[in-house]
Amino acid sequence: MSETHIQIENVNAYYGRTHSLKNISVQIPKKQITAIIGPSGCGKSTLLKCMNRLIDLTDGVTYSGKILIDNEDIFDRKTDIVDIRKKMGLLAQRPIPLPMSIYENIAYGPKIHGLKKKPDLDAIVEKYLKLVGLWEEVKDRLNSPASQLSLGQQQRLCLARGLAVEPEIILCDEPTSALDPVSSQYIEQQLLKLKNDYTIVIVTHNIHQAMRLADYVIHLYLGEVVEHGLSNDVFENPKEERTRAYINGTFSTELKIDSESDLKGQLCPFNFVYAKQALHNLEDGKILKLIVDDPIAVTEVPRGMEADGHKVLIVKQINKTDWEIVIQK
Repeated sequence: MSETHIQIENVNAYYGRTHSLKNISVQIPKKQITAIIGPSGCGKSTLLKCMNRLIDLTDGVTYSGKILIDNEDIFDRKTDIVDIRKKMGLLAQRPIPLPMSIYENIAYGPKIHGLKKKPDLDAIVEKYLKLVGLWEEVKDRLNSPASQLSLGQQQRLCLARGLAVEPEIILCDEPTSALDPVSSQYIEQQLLKLKNDYTIVIVTHNIHQAMRLADYVIHLYLGEVVEHGLSNDVFENPKEERTRAYINGTFSTELKIDSESDLKGQLCPFNFVYAKQALHNLEDGKILKLIVDDPIAVTEVPRGMEADGHKVLIVKQINKTDWEIVIQK
């Protein structure tokens, strides 16, 4: 393992009484891609939010432990949260461009941090749009609204916007789950290039994406670290049977499925509605398996189910288009 950039020590997090992260201790290497894998509800996104203190913005959350970035404990009360977040570029699941022009989306961060001269801003806008492979596509319409870009272009714009404030670390929370395959491939290619200059942490449900991108892997399950290590070691010779089962897609074979629902062809929010109806017909504790082919459903259905108080046991890709979601009522 290369030099450590983020050191996580005995981190715990609670949503009310729910113990979401349990004594997490792991090191994340510098200028490599670390993938956090595991089923929905296992704590992946919560751990990511702890790294840039966005966890503070969630009501009812308490946390403890240490996260050291450049040997500074970001949980320390004396830590400047603004400075910590400046070190972190965040690429969310769905692109959220600011309601302004393409140019102003990139210039926004540098302006906040005091850069005012237009030639300097022009250079930054061009630099980071080129870095994410978007410059040639938008250079003749920089003053057009960012909302006019395609979803894949918007995601690359958001990546460029995050890079424009010169972070050290890029945090990615399911960054391609809402994109078409071509746009997803483009984002993956950009991340592989960027790891030469940035430490990248990506949360993904897509085990194949983790295999393509990751240098280091952290497998979470029910808020605990099951296994972590170099990607080749974890994927080719996992030490833990739970990791082997998750990678091979056989984890659900140990579960007794009480009902199945094929929701292929249904889009959000309809697939969520049908899933709720299917659960309604089951007794508490029973298990429902869903099959979906809507990429948005892969994240939105599990989140909605968890919000309704159900337990999401498994989210896994079973072929090029279909996903399996297993929920306990």
